[in-house]
Amino acid sequence: MDKFEEDYFNEHVDDYNDVLSILIPIDSNKTLSHKEQLDYIITKSSRPIKFHQTSDWIDECYLLVGWVRLYEEDYENALTTFKYINAKTTDNDSRHEALNALLRMFIEKEEDANVILVKDIIKQEIAPFSDKNTKNYHLNFAHYYRNKMDYGQAIQHLRYAVELEEKKHHKARYYFILGQMLEKRGKVDEAYKAYIKAEKLSKTNVLEFQSDISAYSMQPVDFNDEKQVKKIKKYFDKKLKNHNYWDDRDKIYYEMAQFQVRKPDYDRALIELNESVQVSTTNKIQKGHSYLTAGDIYYDVKKDYIAAAAYYDSAVQNFDESVYGFEEIKKKSENLQDLAKYTKIIMEQERLIKLADMPDDEVTAFLEEEIENEKEEIILKQQYAKENEKRKTKPEVSKSTTFNSKASKEFYFYNTAAIAQGKSQFLRVWGSRPLEDNWRRSNKLDFATNNNQNTLNNNRPSPRNTPSKKGKEAEGIDENLFASVKSLDERKQEIPKSEEELQAVHKKLADALFELGKVYMYQIKIPDNALANFNRFLSTYPEDENAYEVAYLVYVICQEYDGCDAETSKKYLIDNYPDCLYSKILVNPNYVKETNERENYIRDLYVDAYTLYNKGDYNASDKKLNELLNDFPQSSYEEKGRFLRVLLVGRTTKYYKNFKEAILNFQKRYPEGEFKEISEGMLEQITERRLENGYIPGRYHDFDITVEE
Repeated sequence: MDKFEEDYFNEHVDDYNDVLSILIPIDSNKTLSHKEQLDYIITKSSRPIKFHQTSDWIDECYLLVGWVRLYEEDYENALTTFKYINAKTTDNDSRHEALNALLRMFIEKEEDANVILVKDIIKQEIAPFSDKNTKNYHLNFAHYYRNKMDYGQAIQHLRYAVELEEKKHHKARYYFILGQMLEKRGKVDEAYKAYIKAEKLSKTNVLEFQSDISAYSMQPVDFNDEKQVKKIKKYFDKKLKNHNYWDDRDKIYYEMAQFQVRKPDYDRALIELNESVQVSTTNKIQKGHSYLTAGDIYYDVKKDYIAAAAYYDSAVQNFDESVYGFEEIKKKSENLQDLAKYTKIIMEQERLIKLADMPDDEVTAFLEEEIENEKEEIILKQQYAKENEKRKTKPEVSKSTTFNSKASKEFYFYNTAAIAQGKSQFLRVWGSRPLEDNWRRSNKLDFATNNNQNTLNNNRPSPRNTPSKKGKEAEGIDENLFASVKSLDERKQEIPKSEEELQAVHKKLADALFELGKVYMYQIKIPDNALANFNRFLSTYPEDENAYEVAYLVYVICQEYDGCDAETSKKYLIDNYPDCLYSKILVNPNYVKETNERENYIRDLYVDAYTLYNKGDYNASDKKLNELLNDFPQSSYEEKGRFLRVLLVGRTTKYYKNFKEAILNFQKRYPEGEFKEISEGMLEQITERRLENGYIPGRYHDFDITVEE
């Protein structure tokens, strides 16, 4: 069992950007590969139970059987076994271990009520717990509260457990987790101390490395002291240059970003996160966390929701469902994708409206510049992609003596061979460059302050050897590269020319403003932005079919939000859209109840009329229809009532001419109504021959049916 648990522990893959799991989650799919090992434990443990009932080791054997069942997620048999031990054994340590095992099982099953129940039973225990059982008790509850993200309680329990842990590699792990949870709680100094302890105790390269870089990112520092800040930067730079950490550069840059967030210097943090993404080789989870952190910065700090949408989407693409909080991240990404979609529609319709108002010569110049900018963007992306691929290739360490060798004491510029070698290396990396400021920059833009240039989604590292491809420099570019770029004629075709086309563009813009406002209101929950879109909608498109609903949503927001006045928005709704349902309800709170009663009465009138018609009591049916059509015009039963009137005419008139006229009048009133096909079928039955004969056979009785002209 010890061997299995150690193997199971070592096989677990940790996501170091999330708070590590204190206890390794039980997964029967993973324990399946150890089936032979677990079956062996069952076989050997069962023998004393079966053949040596008086043995002092029976309770320990039952415990082993129970744990195997638990690891196999056979919870029913595990529960039976642990409850049996607790009830039957006289060995306090075994009973306490069984109670701890029950705790673990209920925590895995997320049965909070049973967790509390076992906890209460443990509190009533008179016999003291051994150090081992005390440690496991606190580990269970540290794990329980960690899963609930209650880091305060988890820290308290883990502090007890770590002091009782004897195995150094477990102790190191617990200190690292303490550091993570303390970091989450904003206790930087304590987090730093925990990471340092984890680094010293660690027996694995991975945990030692993670503890080391996490400690430096959390190191207590006065950010106004340049020397202290430079010391941290120098440490990270040294790590980056160390070839042993080549595949871990993404993690190093990520921790550098965390350090910048502490300052806070969010622009610099975004640059470091960008670097983390660019140098990532195989660790998709780390890449996802870099995208996620950048998304959080744009969402929470910069309030740039369009940029955040791209980052969250990239994070979801790199994560798998095992990442803690994946569903919440995915939902946030989907909400922001909706926001980005409607924002893009708004920008496109605004562009078309702007172009429609421009003179032809200005339109041509505007679109030509637009095309050039798109082509240059494609070229830059291609160059950045090539540069990023180079950065991911680990260079071979040259064995030859180089000009910067520590062994060489000769002054560099006295060594002609070193100068030649240096020049050759420079040309190979940078190409021929003029002597000027910012010589490494192709377009001389300040990438540290231009947020749009530092987006992770564009996959852009600090630019190297990426000259602009305009004019003669663009020669040799594959034109197929620009296949996705619309031509000048295609762009001109999109510009609305007629009033009808322009109105269609305005309708798209109005609908997008409406939908974007609802995204901000219901999904993103930012009332300021929702109001901005709704107010723009009402000021620009007050006659739109959705205007009354927009006005009502403004009123709903203002009821709970201090940024606007609820009474003012209510008055605006009632004054401008008095006939809408919302206004009627606001004017008369009993409107819905009264309307329902009215609708029920109208329905009953129609049902009575139809029932009387089926019974052949046509005069009584006609009286009900008169009340329905005269007293309740434009009701939901009006069309049905008028069609029933046509049927009454057909049953009571003596002449085909009157019947045909009634059908034609109905079709004229409801050309696309629900009785269109039936009425057309009835009309086909009234042939010219029948009209010539005049009379409908068998109709020699009189009825007082009302026939409309």
